[in-house]
Amino acid sequence: MLTAFAFLFYIITVIVFKITSPFIYFFLLIIPFFFAGIVYALIFKTYAEKSFKLYASDLAGAAFGAAVSPFIINALGASNAVIMFGVLILCLSGFYYQQRIKKKAIIIFYSLLILSSAFLVINGSKDFLGRIPIGNFYEKDFYYVYPNAAEISEIIESRWSIYGRADLVQYSNQDMVKQLFIDGAAGTQMYRFGGDVKTFNPLLYNLLMRHSTTIPLLFLNVHEKDNMLVIGPGGGKEVLTGLLDGIKNITGIEINPDFVDIVKQYKDFNGGIYTDFPNVKMEIADGRHFIRQTDMKYDLIVMALPSTKQMQNIEALAANENYLLTAEALSDYLKALTGEGQLILTVHNQWELLRLIVTAISAFEGLGINPVDALNHFAVIEADYNPTIVIKKKTFTGDQVVNWKKTMSKIPKELPAFTYLPFGYSINSRSVVNNFLIGLKENRFSLEEYINNDPYNIEPCRDDSPYFYKVNKDVPKDYSYLASGLILFNVLIIGIPFTRIKQKLIKDKAKKIKVRNILFPLTIFILLGLGFMILEISLFQKMILYLGSPTISLSILLSSLLIGMGIGSNYGNFISRENHKNRLLIISLLITAAGIIFFFIYPYVLNIVLKESLIYRGIISFILILPFGFLLGIPFPTALHLLRSENNENLIPWMYGINGTMSVLGSVLAVIISIMYGFTVSFFVGLFFYLSIFIITRLFSKKVFS
Repeated sequence: MLTAFAFLFYIITVIVFKITSPFIYFFLLIIPFFFAGIVYALIFKTYAEKSFKLYASDLAGAAFGAAVSPFIINALGASNAVIMFGVLILCLSGFYYQQRIKKKAIIIFYSLLILSSAFLVINGSKDFLGRIPIGNFYEKDFYYVYPNAAEISEIIESRWSIYGRADLVQYSNQDMVKQLFIDGAAGTQMYRFGGDVKTFNPLLYNLLMRHSTTIPLLFLNVHEKDNMLVIGPGGGKEVLTGLLDGIKNITGIEINPDFVDIVKQYKDFNGGIYTDFPNVKMEIADGRHFIRQTDMKYDLIVMALPSTKQMQNIEALAANENYLLTAEALSDYLKALTGEGQLILTVHNQWELLRLIVTAISAFEGLGINPVDALNHFAVIEADYNPTIVIKKKTFTGDQVVNWKKTMSKIPKELPAFTYLPFGYSINSRSVVNNFLIGLKENRFSLEEYINNDPYNIEPCRDDSPYFYKVNKDVPKDYSYLASGLILFNVLIIGIPFTRIKQKLIKDKAKKIKVRNILFPLTIFILLGLGFMILEISLFQKMILYLGSPTISLSILLSSLLIGMGIGSNYGNFISRENHKNRLLIISLLITAAGIIFFFIYPYVLNIVLKESLIYRGIISFILILPFGFLLGIPFPTALHLLRSENNENLIPWMYGINGTMSVLGSVLAVIISIMYGFTVSFFVGLFFYLSIFIITRLFSKKVFS
C-alpha cells in the first residue's frame, strides 16, 4: 500500500508543484521503489522454498508489463499510466485487508478504485492534472530558440507516446515559425506556407536559404531532382525546401508519428506539406532501417541535425545514441543513391563535422577507396552554426567543380557558402576542418596520425559503438562519477553487514565453514547482478539496429528474455534436482557457451529477415532470445535455494538487495564498456561473469562442500 501511495504521491507532486530539480525529482522517485524492494525481499524470504515458482511468476509479470507498456503509454500517456499503475497496486494491497476490515469498507475501497480506473481510461492521455514541466537543463532546446524563449513561448499542442512527449510551441514575437519538441529537446521548425510553390512569401524563402542544408539544392541540375529522401523531417523544413526547389518526388522518413500527425493537423498553417502534395510521401519508420529495407534509388538523401543526443527511450543510460551516423550507415546511404546521387548531412558544430568526415572516409575505405581519393567526393559548407557536408556517390569531376564555383558566385554573400570543393578549391583555410582536408590531400600526415594527435575523439563511428557525440577520448565524466559512486555504495552495502555477520561467528568454533558458506552465495549474487545486466543492455543496444525503435526493441527483448527466464525458473529445478551447486556449474557453463553461439547466429539470422515487417522481425527476435533467457532464469532461484539449504533464509533480503544494486552498477559498466570498446566486448564481459560463477562454484565445491 505504501508502494502504491508513493507512486501516486510522486507523479502528482511532480505535476502539481512543477518539480524540475533533479535532486527532488529523484528523491521522490526512489521512495516507491524503496517500498517495492521491501515487498520483494519479504516475499522471497517468507517463501524461500518456492523461489523457483515465485521468480518464474515475477518474470512472467515483468514480461507481460514489458510487452503492454508501449500500448499503455500510447493510450494513457506517461503521467496517467503511472497513476493507473498506482491504482492497480492499491487493488492488490486490498486483498491483504479483506479479513481485517468490514465488508462495507472493502466495497467502498474497490468502488473508488474502479471509478478511478474508469476515469483514467475515459480521459486517455489528457493531462487532467496539468502538464509535466519541461526542466530548464542545457540539453533542452526549448529554452534556446530565443534568448527569452521561456517568456514568449506557449505550448499549444501536446501528445504522449512511447517516443516521449511531443510539444508544438508558438511564439508571441512572430507568427512565421512554430517549433516541435520531443521532451523539450530535438527542436524542429514548422514554417507558415500558403500552399503554392509558385507564389510564396519572400520572407519564407529567405529564412529557408539561411540554413546550410538548403544551399546544396541550388547546385542541382534538372536530372538530379527526380526524387529525394529526407530522414527525420520533423516539422517539414527540408520537405518544404524540396518542394520550393522543384524536387519531383519527396519521401520523408519520420520515426515519431506524433510529429507527422501534428504537422498534418496544422495544415492550414504549413500549407498541407504532408497532406496536400501528391509528390510528398510520409513513412513512419527508423531512417537507417528504412534505407536497409528499400530497393529504391534516390538522387538525394538529406538528413539535418539528427537528434540522437536526445534520449528518447525507456532506458536512457542503456542507449542514448542510434545508428544514423556510423560508417556502416553512410555505406548504406551510398548504396541507396543513384549513380549521380548526393548525400547531404548537416550537423551541429565543427567538431561533429570533422568526425563525420573521418567516418565518411572510413565508409569509402570499406568500398575500396583510399582516404585521399575519398576527399574528391566531398563538398563542405563550414558555417558558424550547423555546417553541412555533401557526399557524392561518384567523385566530383573538374567540370562539376567549375560549374559549382560559377553558381556560388551568384549567391548573396550573407548566405552560407561552400568552403571546400575538390581539386584545390578552399576558402577559410585557417579553419580546423579545412586544414585537415588540405593537409590530408597533400600527404602532410596520415589519417591515423591526425586522429591520434587530435585532442578530441574523432575516430570513425561504427555500429559496434554508435556514440557519435562522444567528444572526449576518455570515459565521460558523468559515467565515471556514477560508476565510482555506485562502487562505493556497493562496498558499503556488502562490507558493513558482512563485517557484522563475521563478528557474530567469531565465537563459533566452526566459523571458517560458516563464513565460507556466506561468502560463496554472496559472490554468486554479486556476479549474477553484474553479468545479467551487462548482457541485457548489450543485447538491447544491438537489437536497435535490427528493430529500429529503442522502445520497441526494449519491449521485445524484455518480454522474450523474461518469459524465457520464467520458464527456466519454473522448470530449472529439475536439472540436478538435489544438488544446487552442480546445477550452478552446469547452467553457468551452458550460459557461457550458448551466449557465444547466440552472439554470432543472431546478427546472421536477422540480416536475412531484415526486409520483412517489424512484426515478423519481432517474432524472430523473440524466438531467438527465448532459449538464452531459459538458461539465464535458473541461477538466481538456485542461489536462493543454496541459502535455504544452509539455513540462511534470513540473509535473503540482504542478498536480494546486493543483486539489485550490482545490477545498477552493471548497467553503468555496460555503457562505459560499449562506449570505450564496443558492444561486442561488453557482451563478452557479461559472459565472463557467468564463466566466473562456474569457476568459483567449482572451487568452493572442492574446498567446502565435498
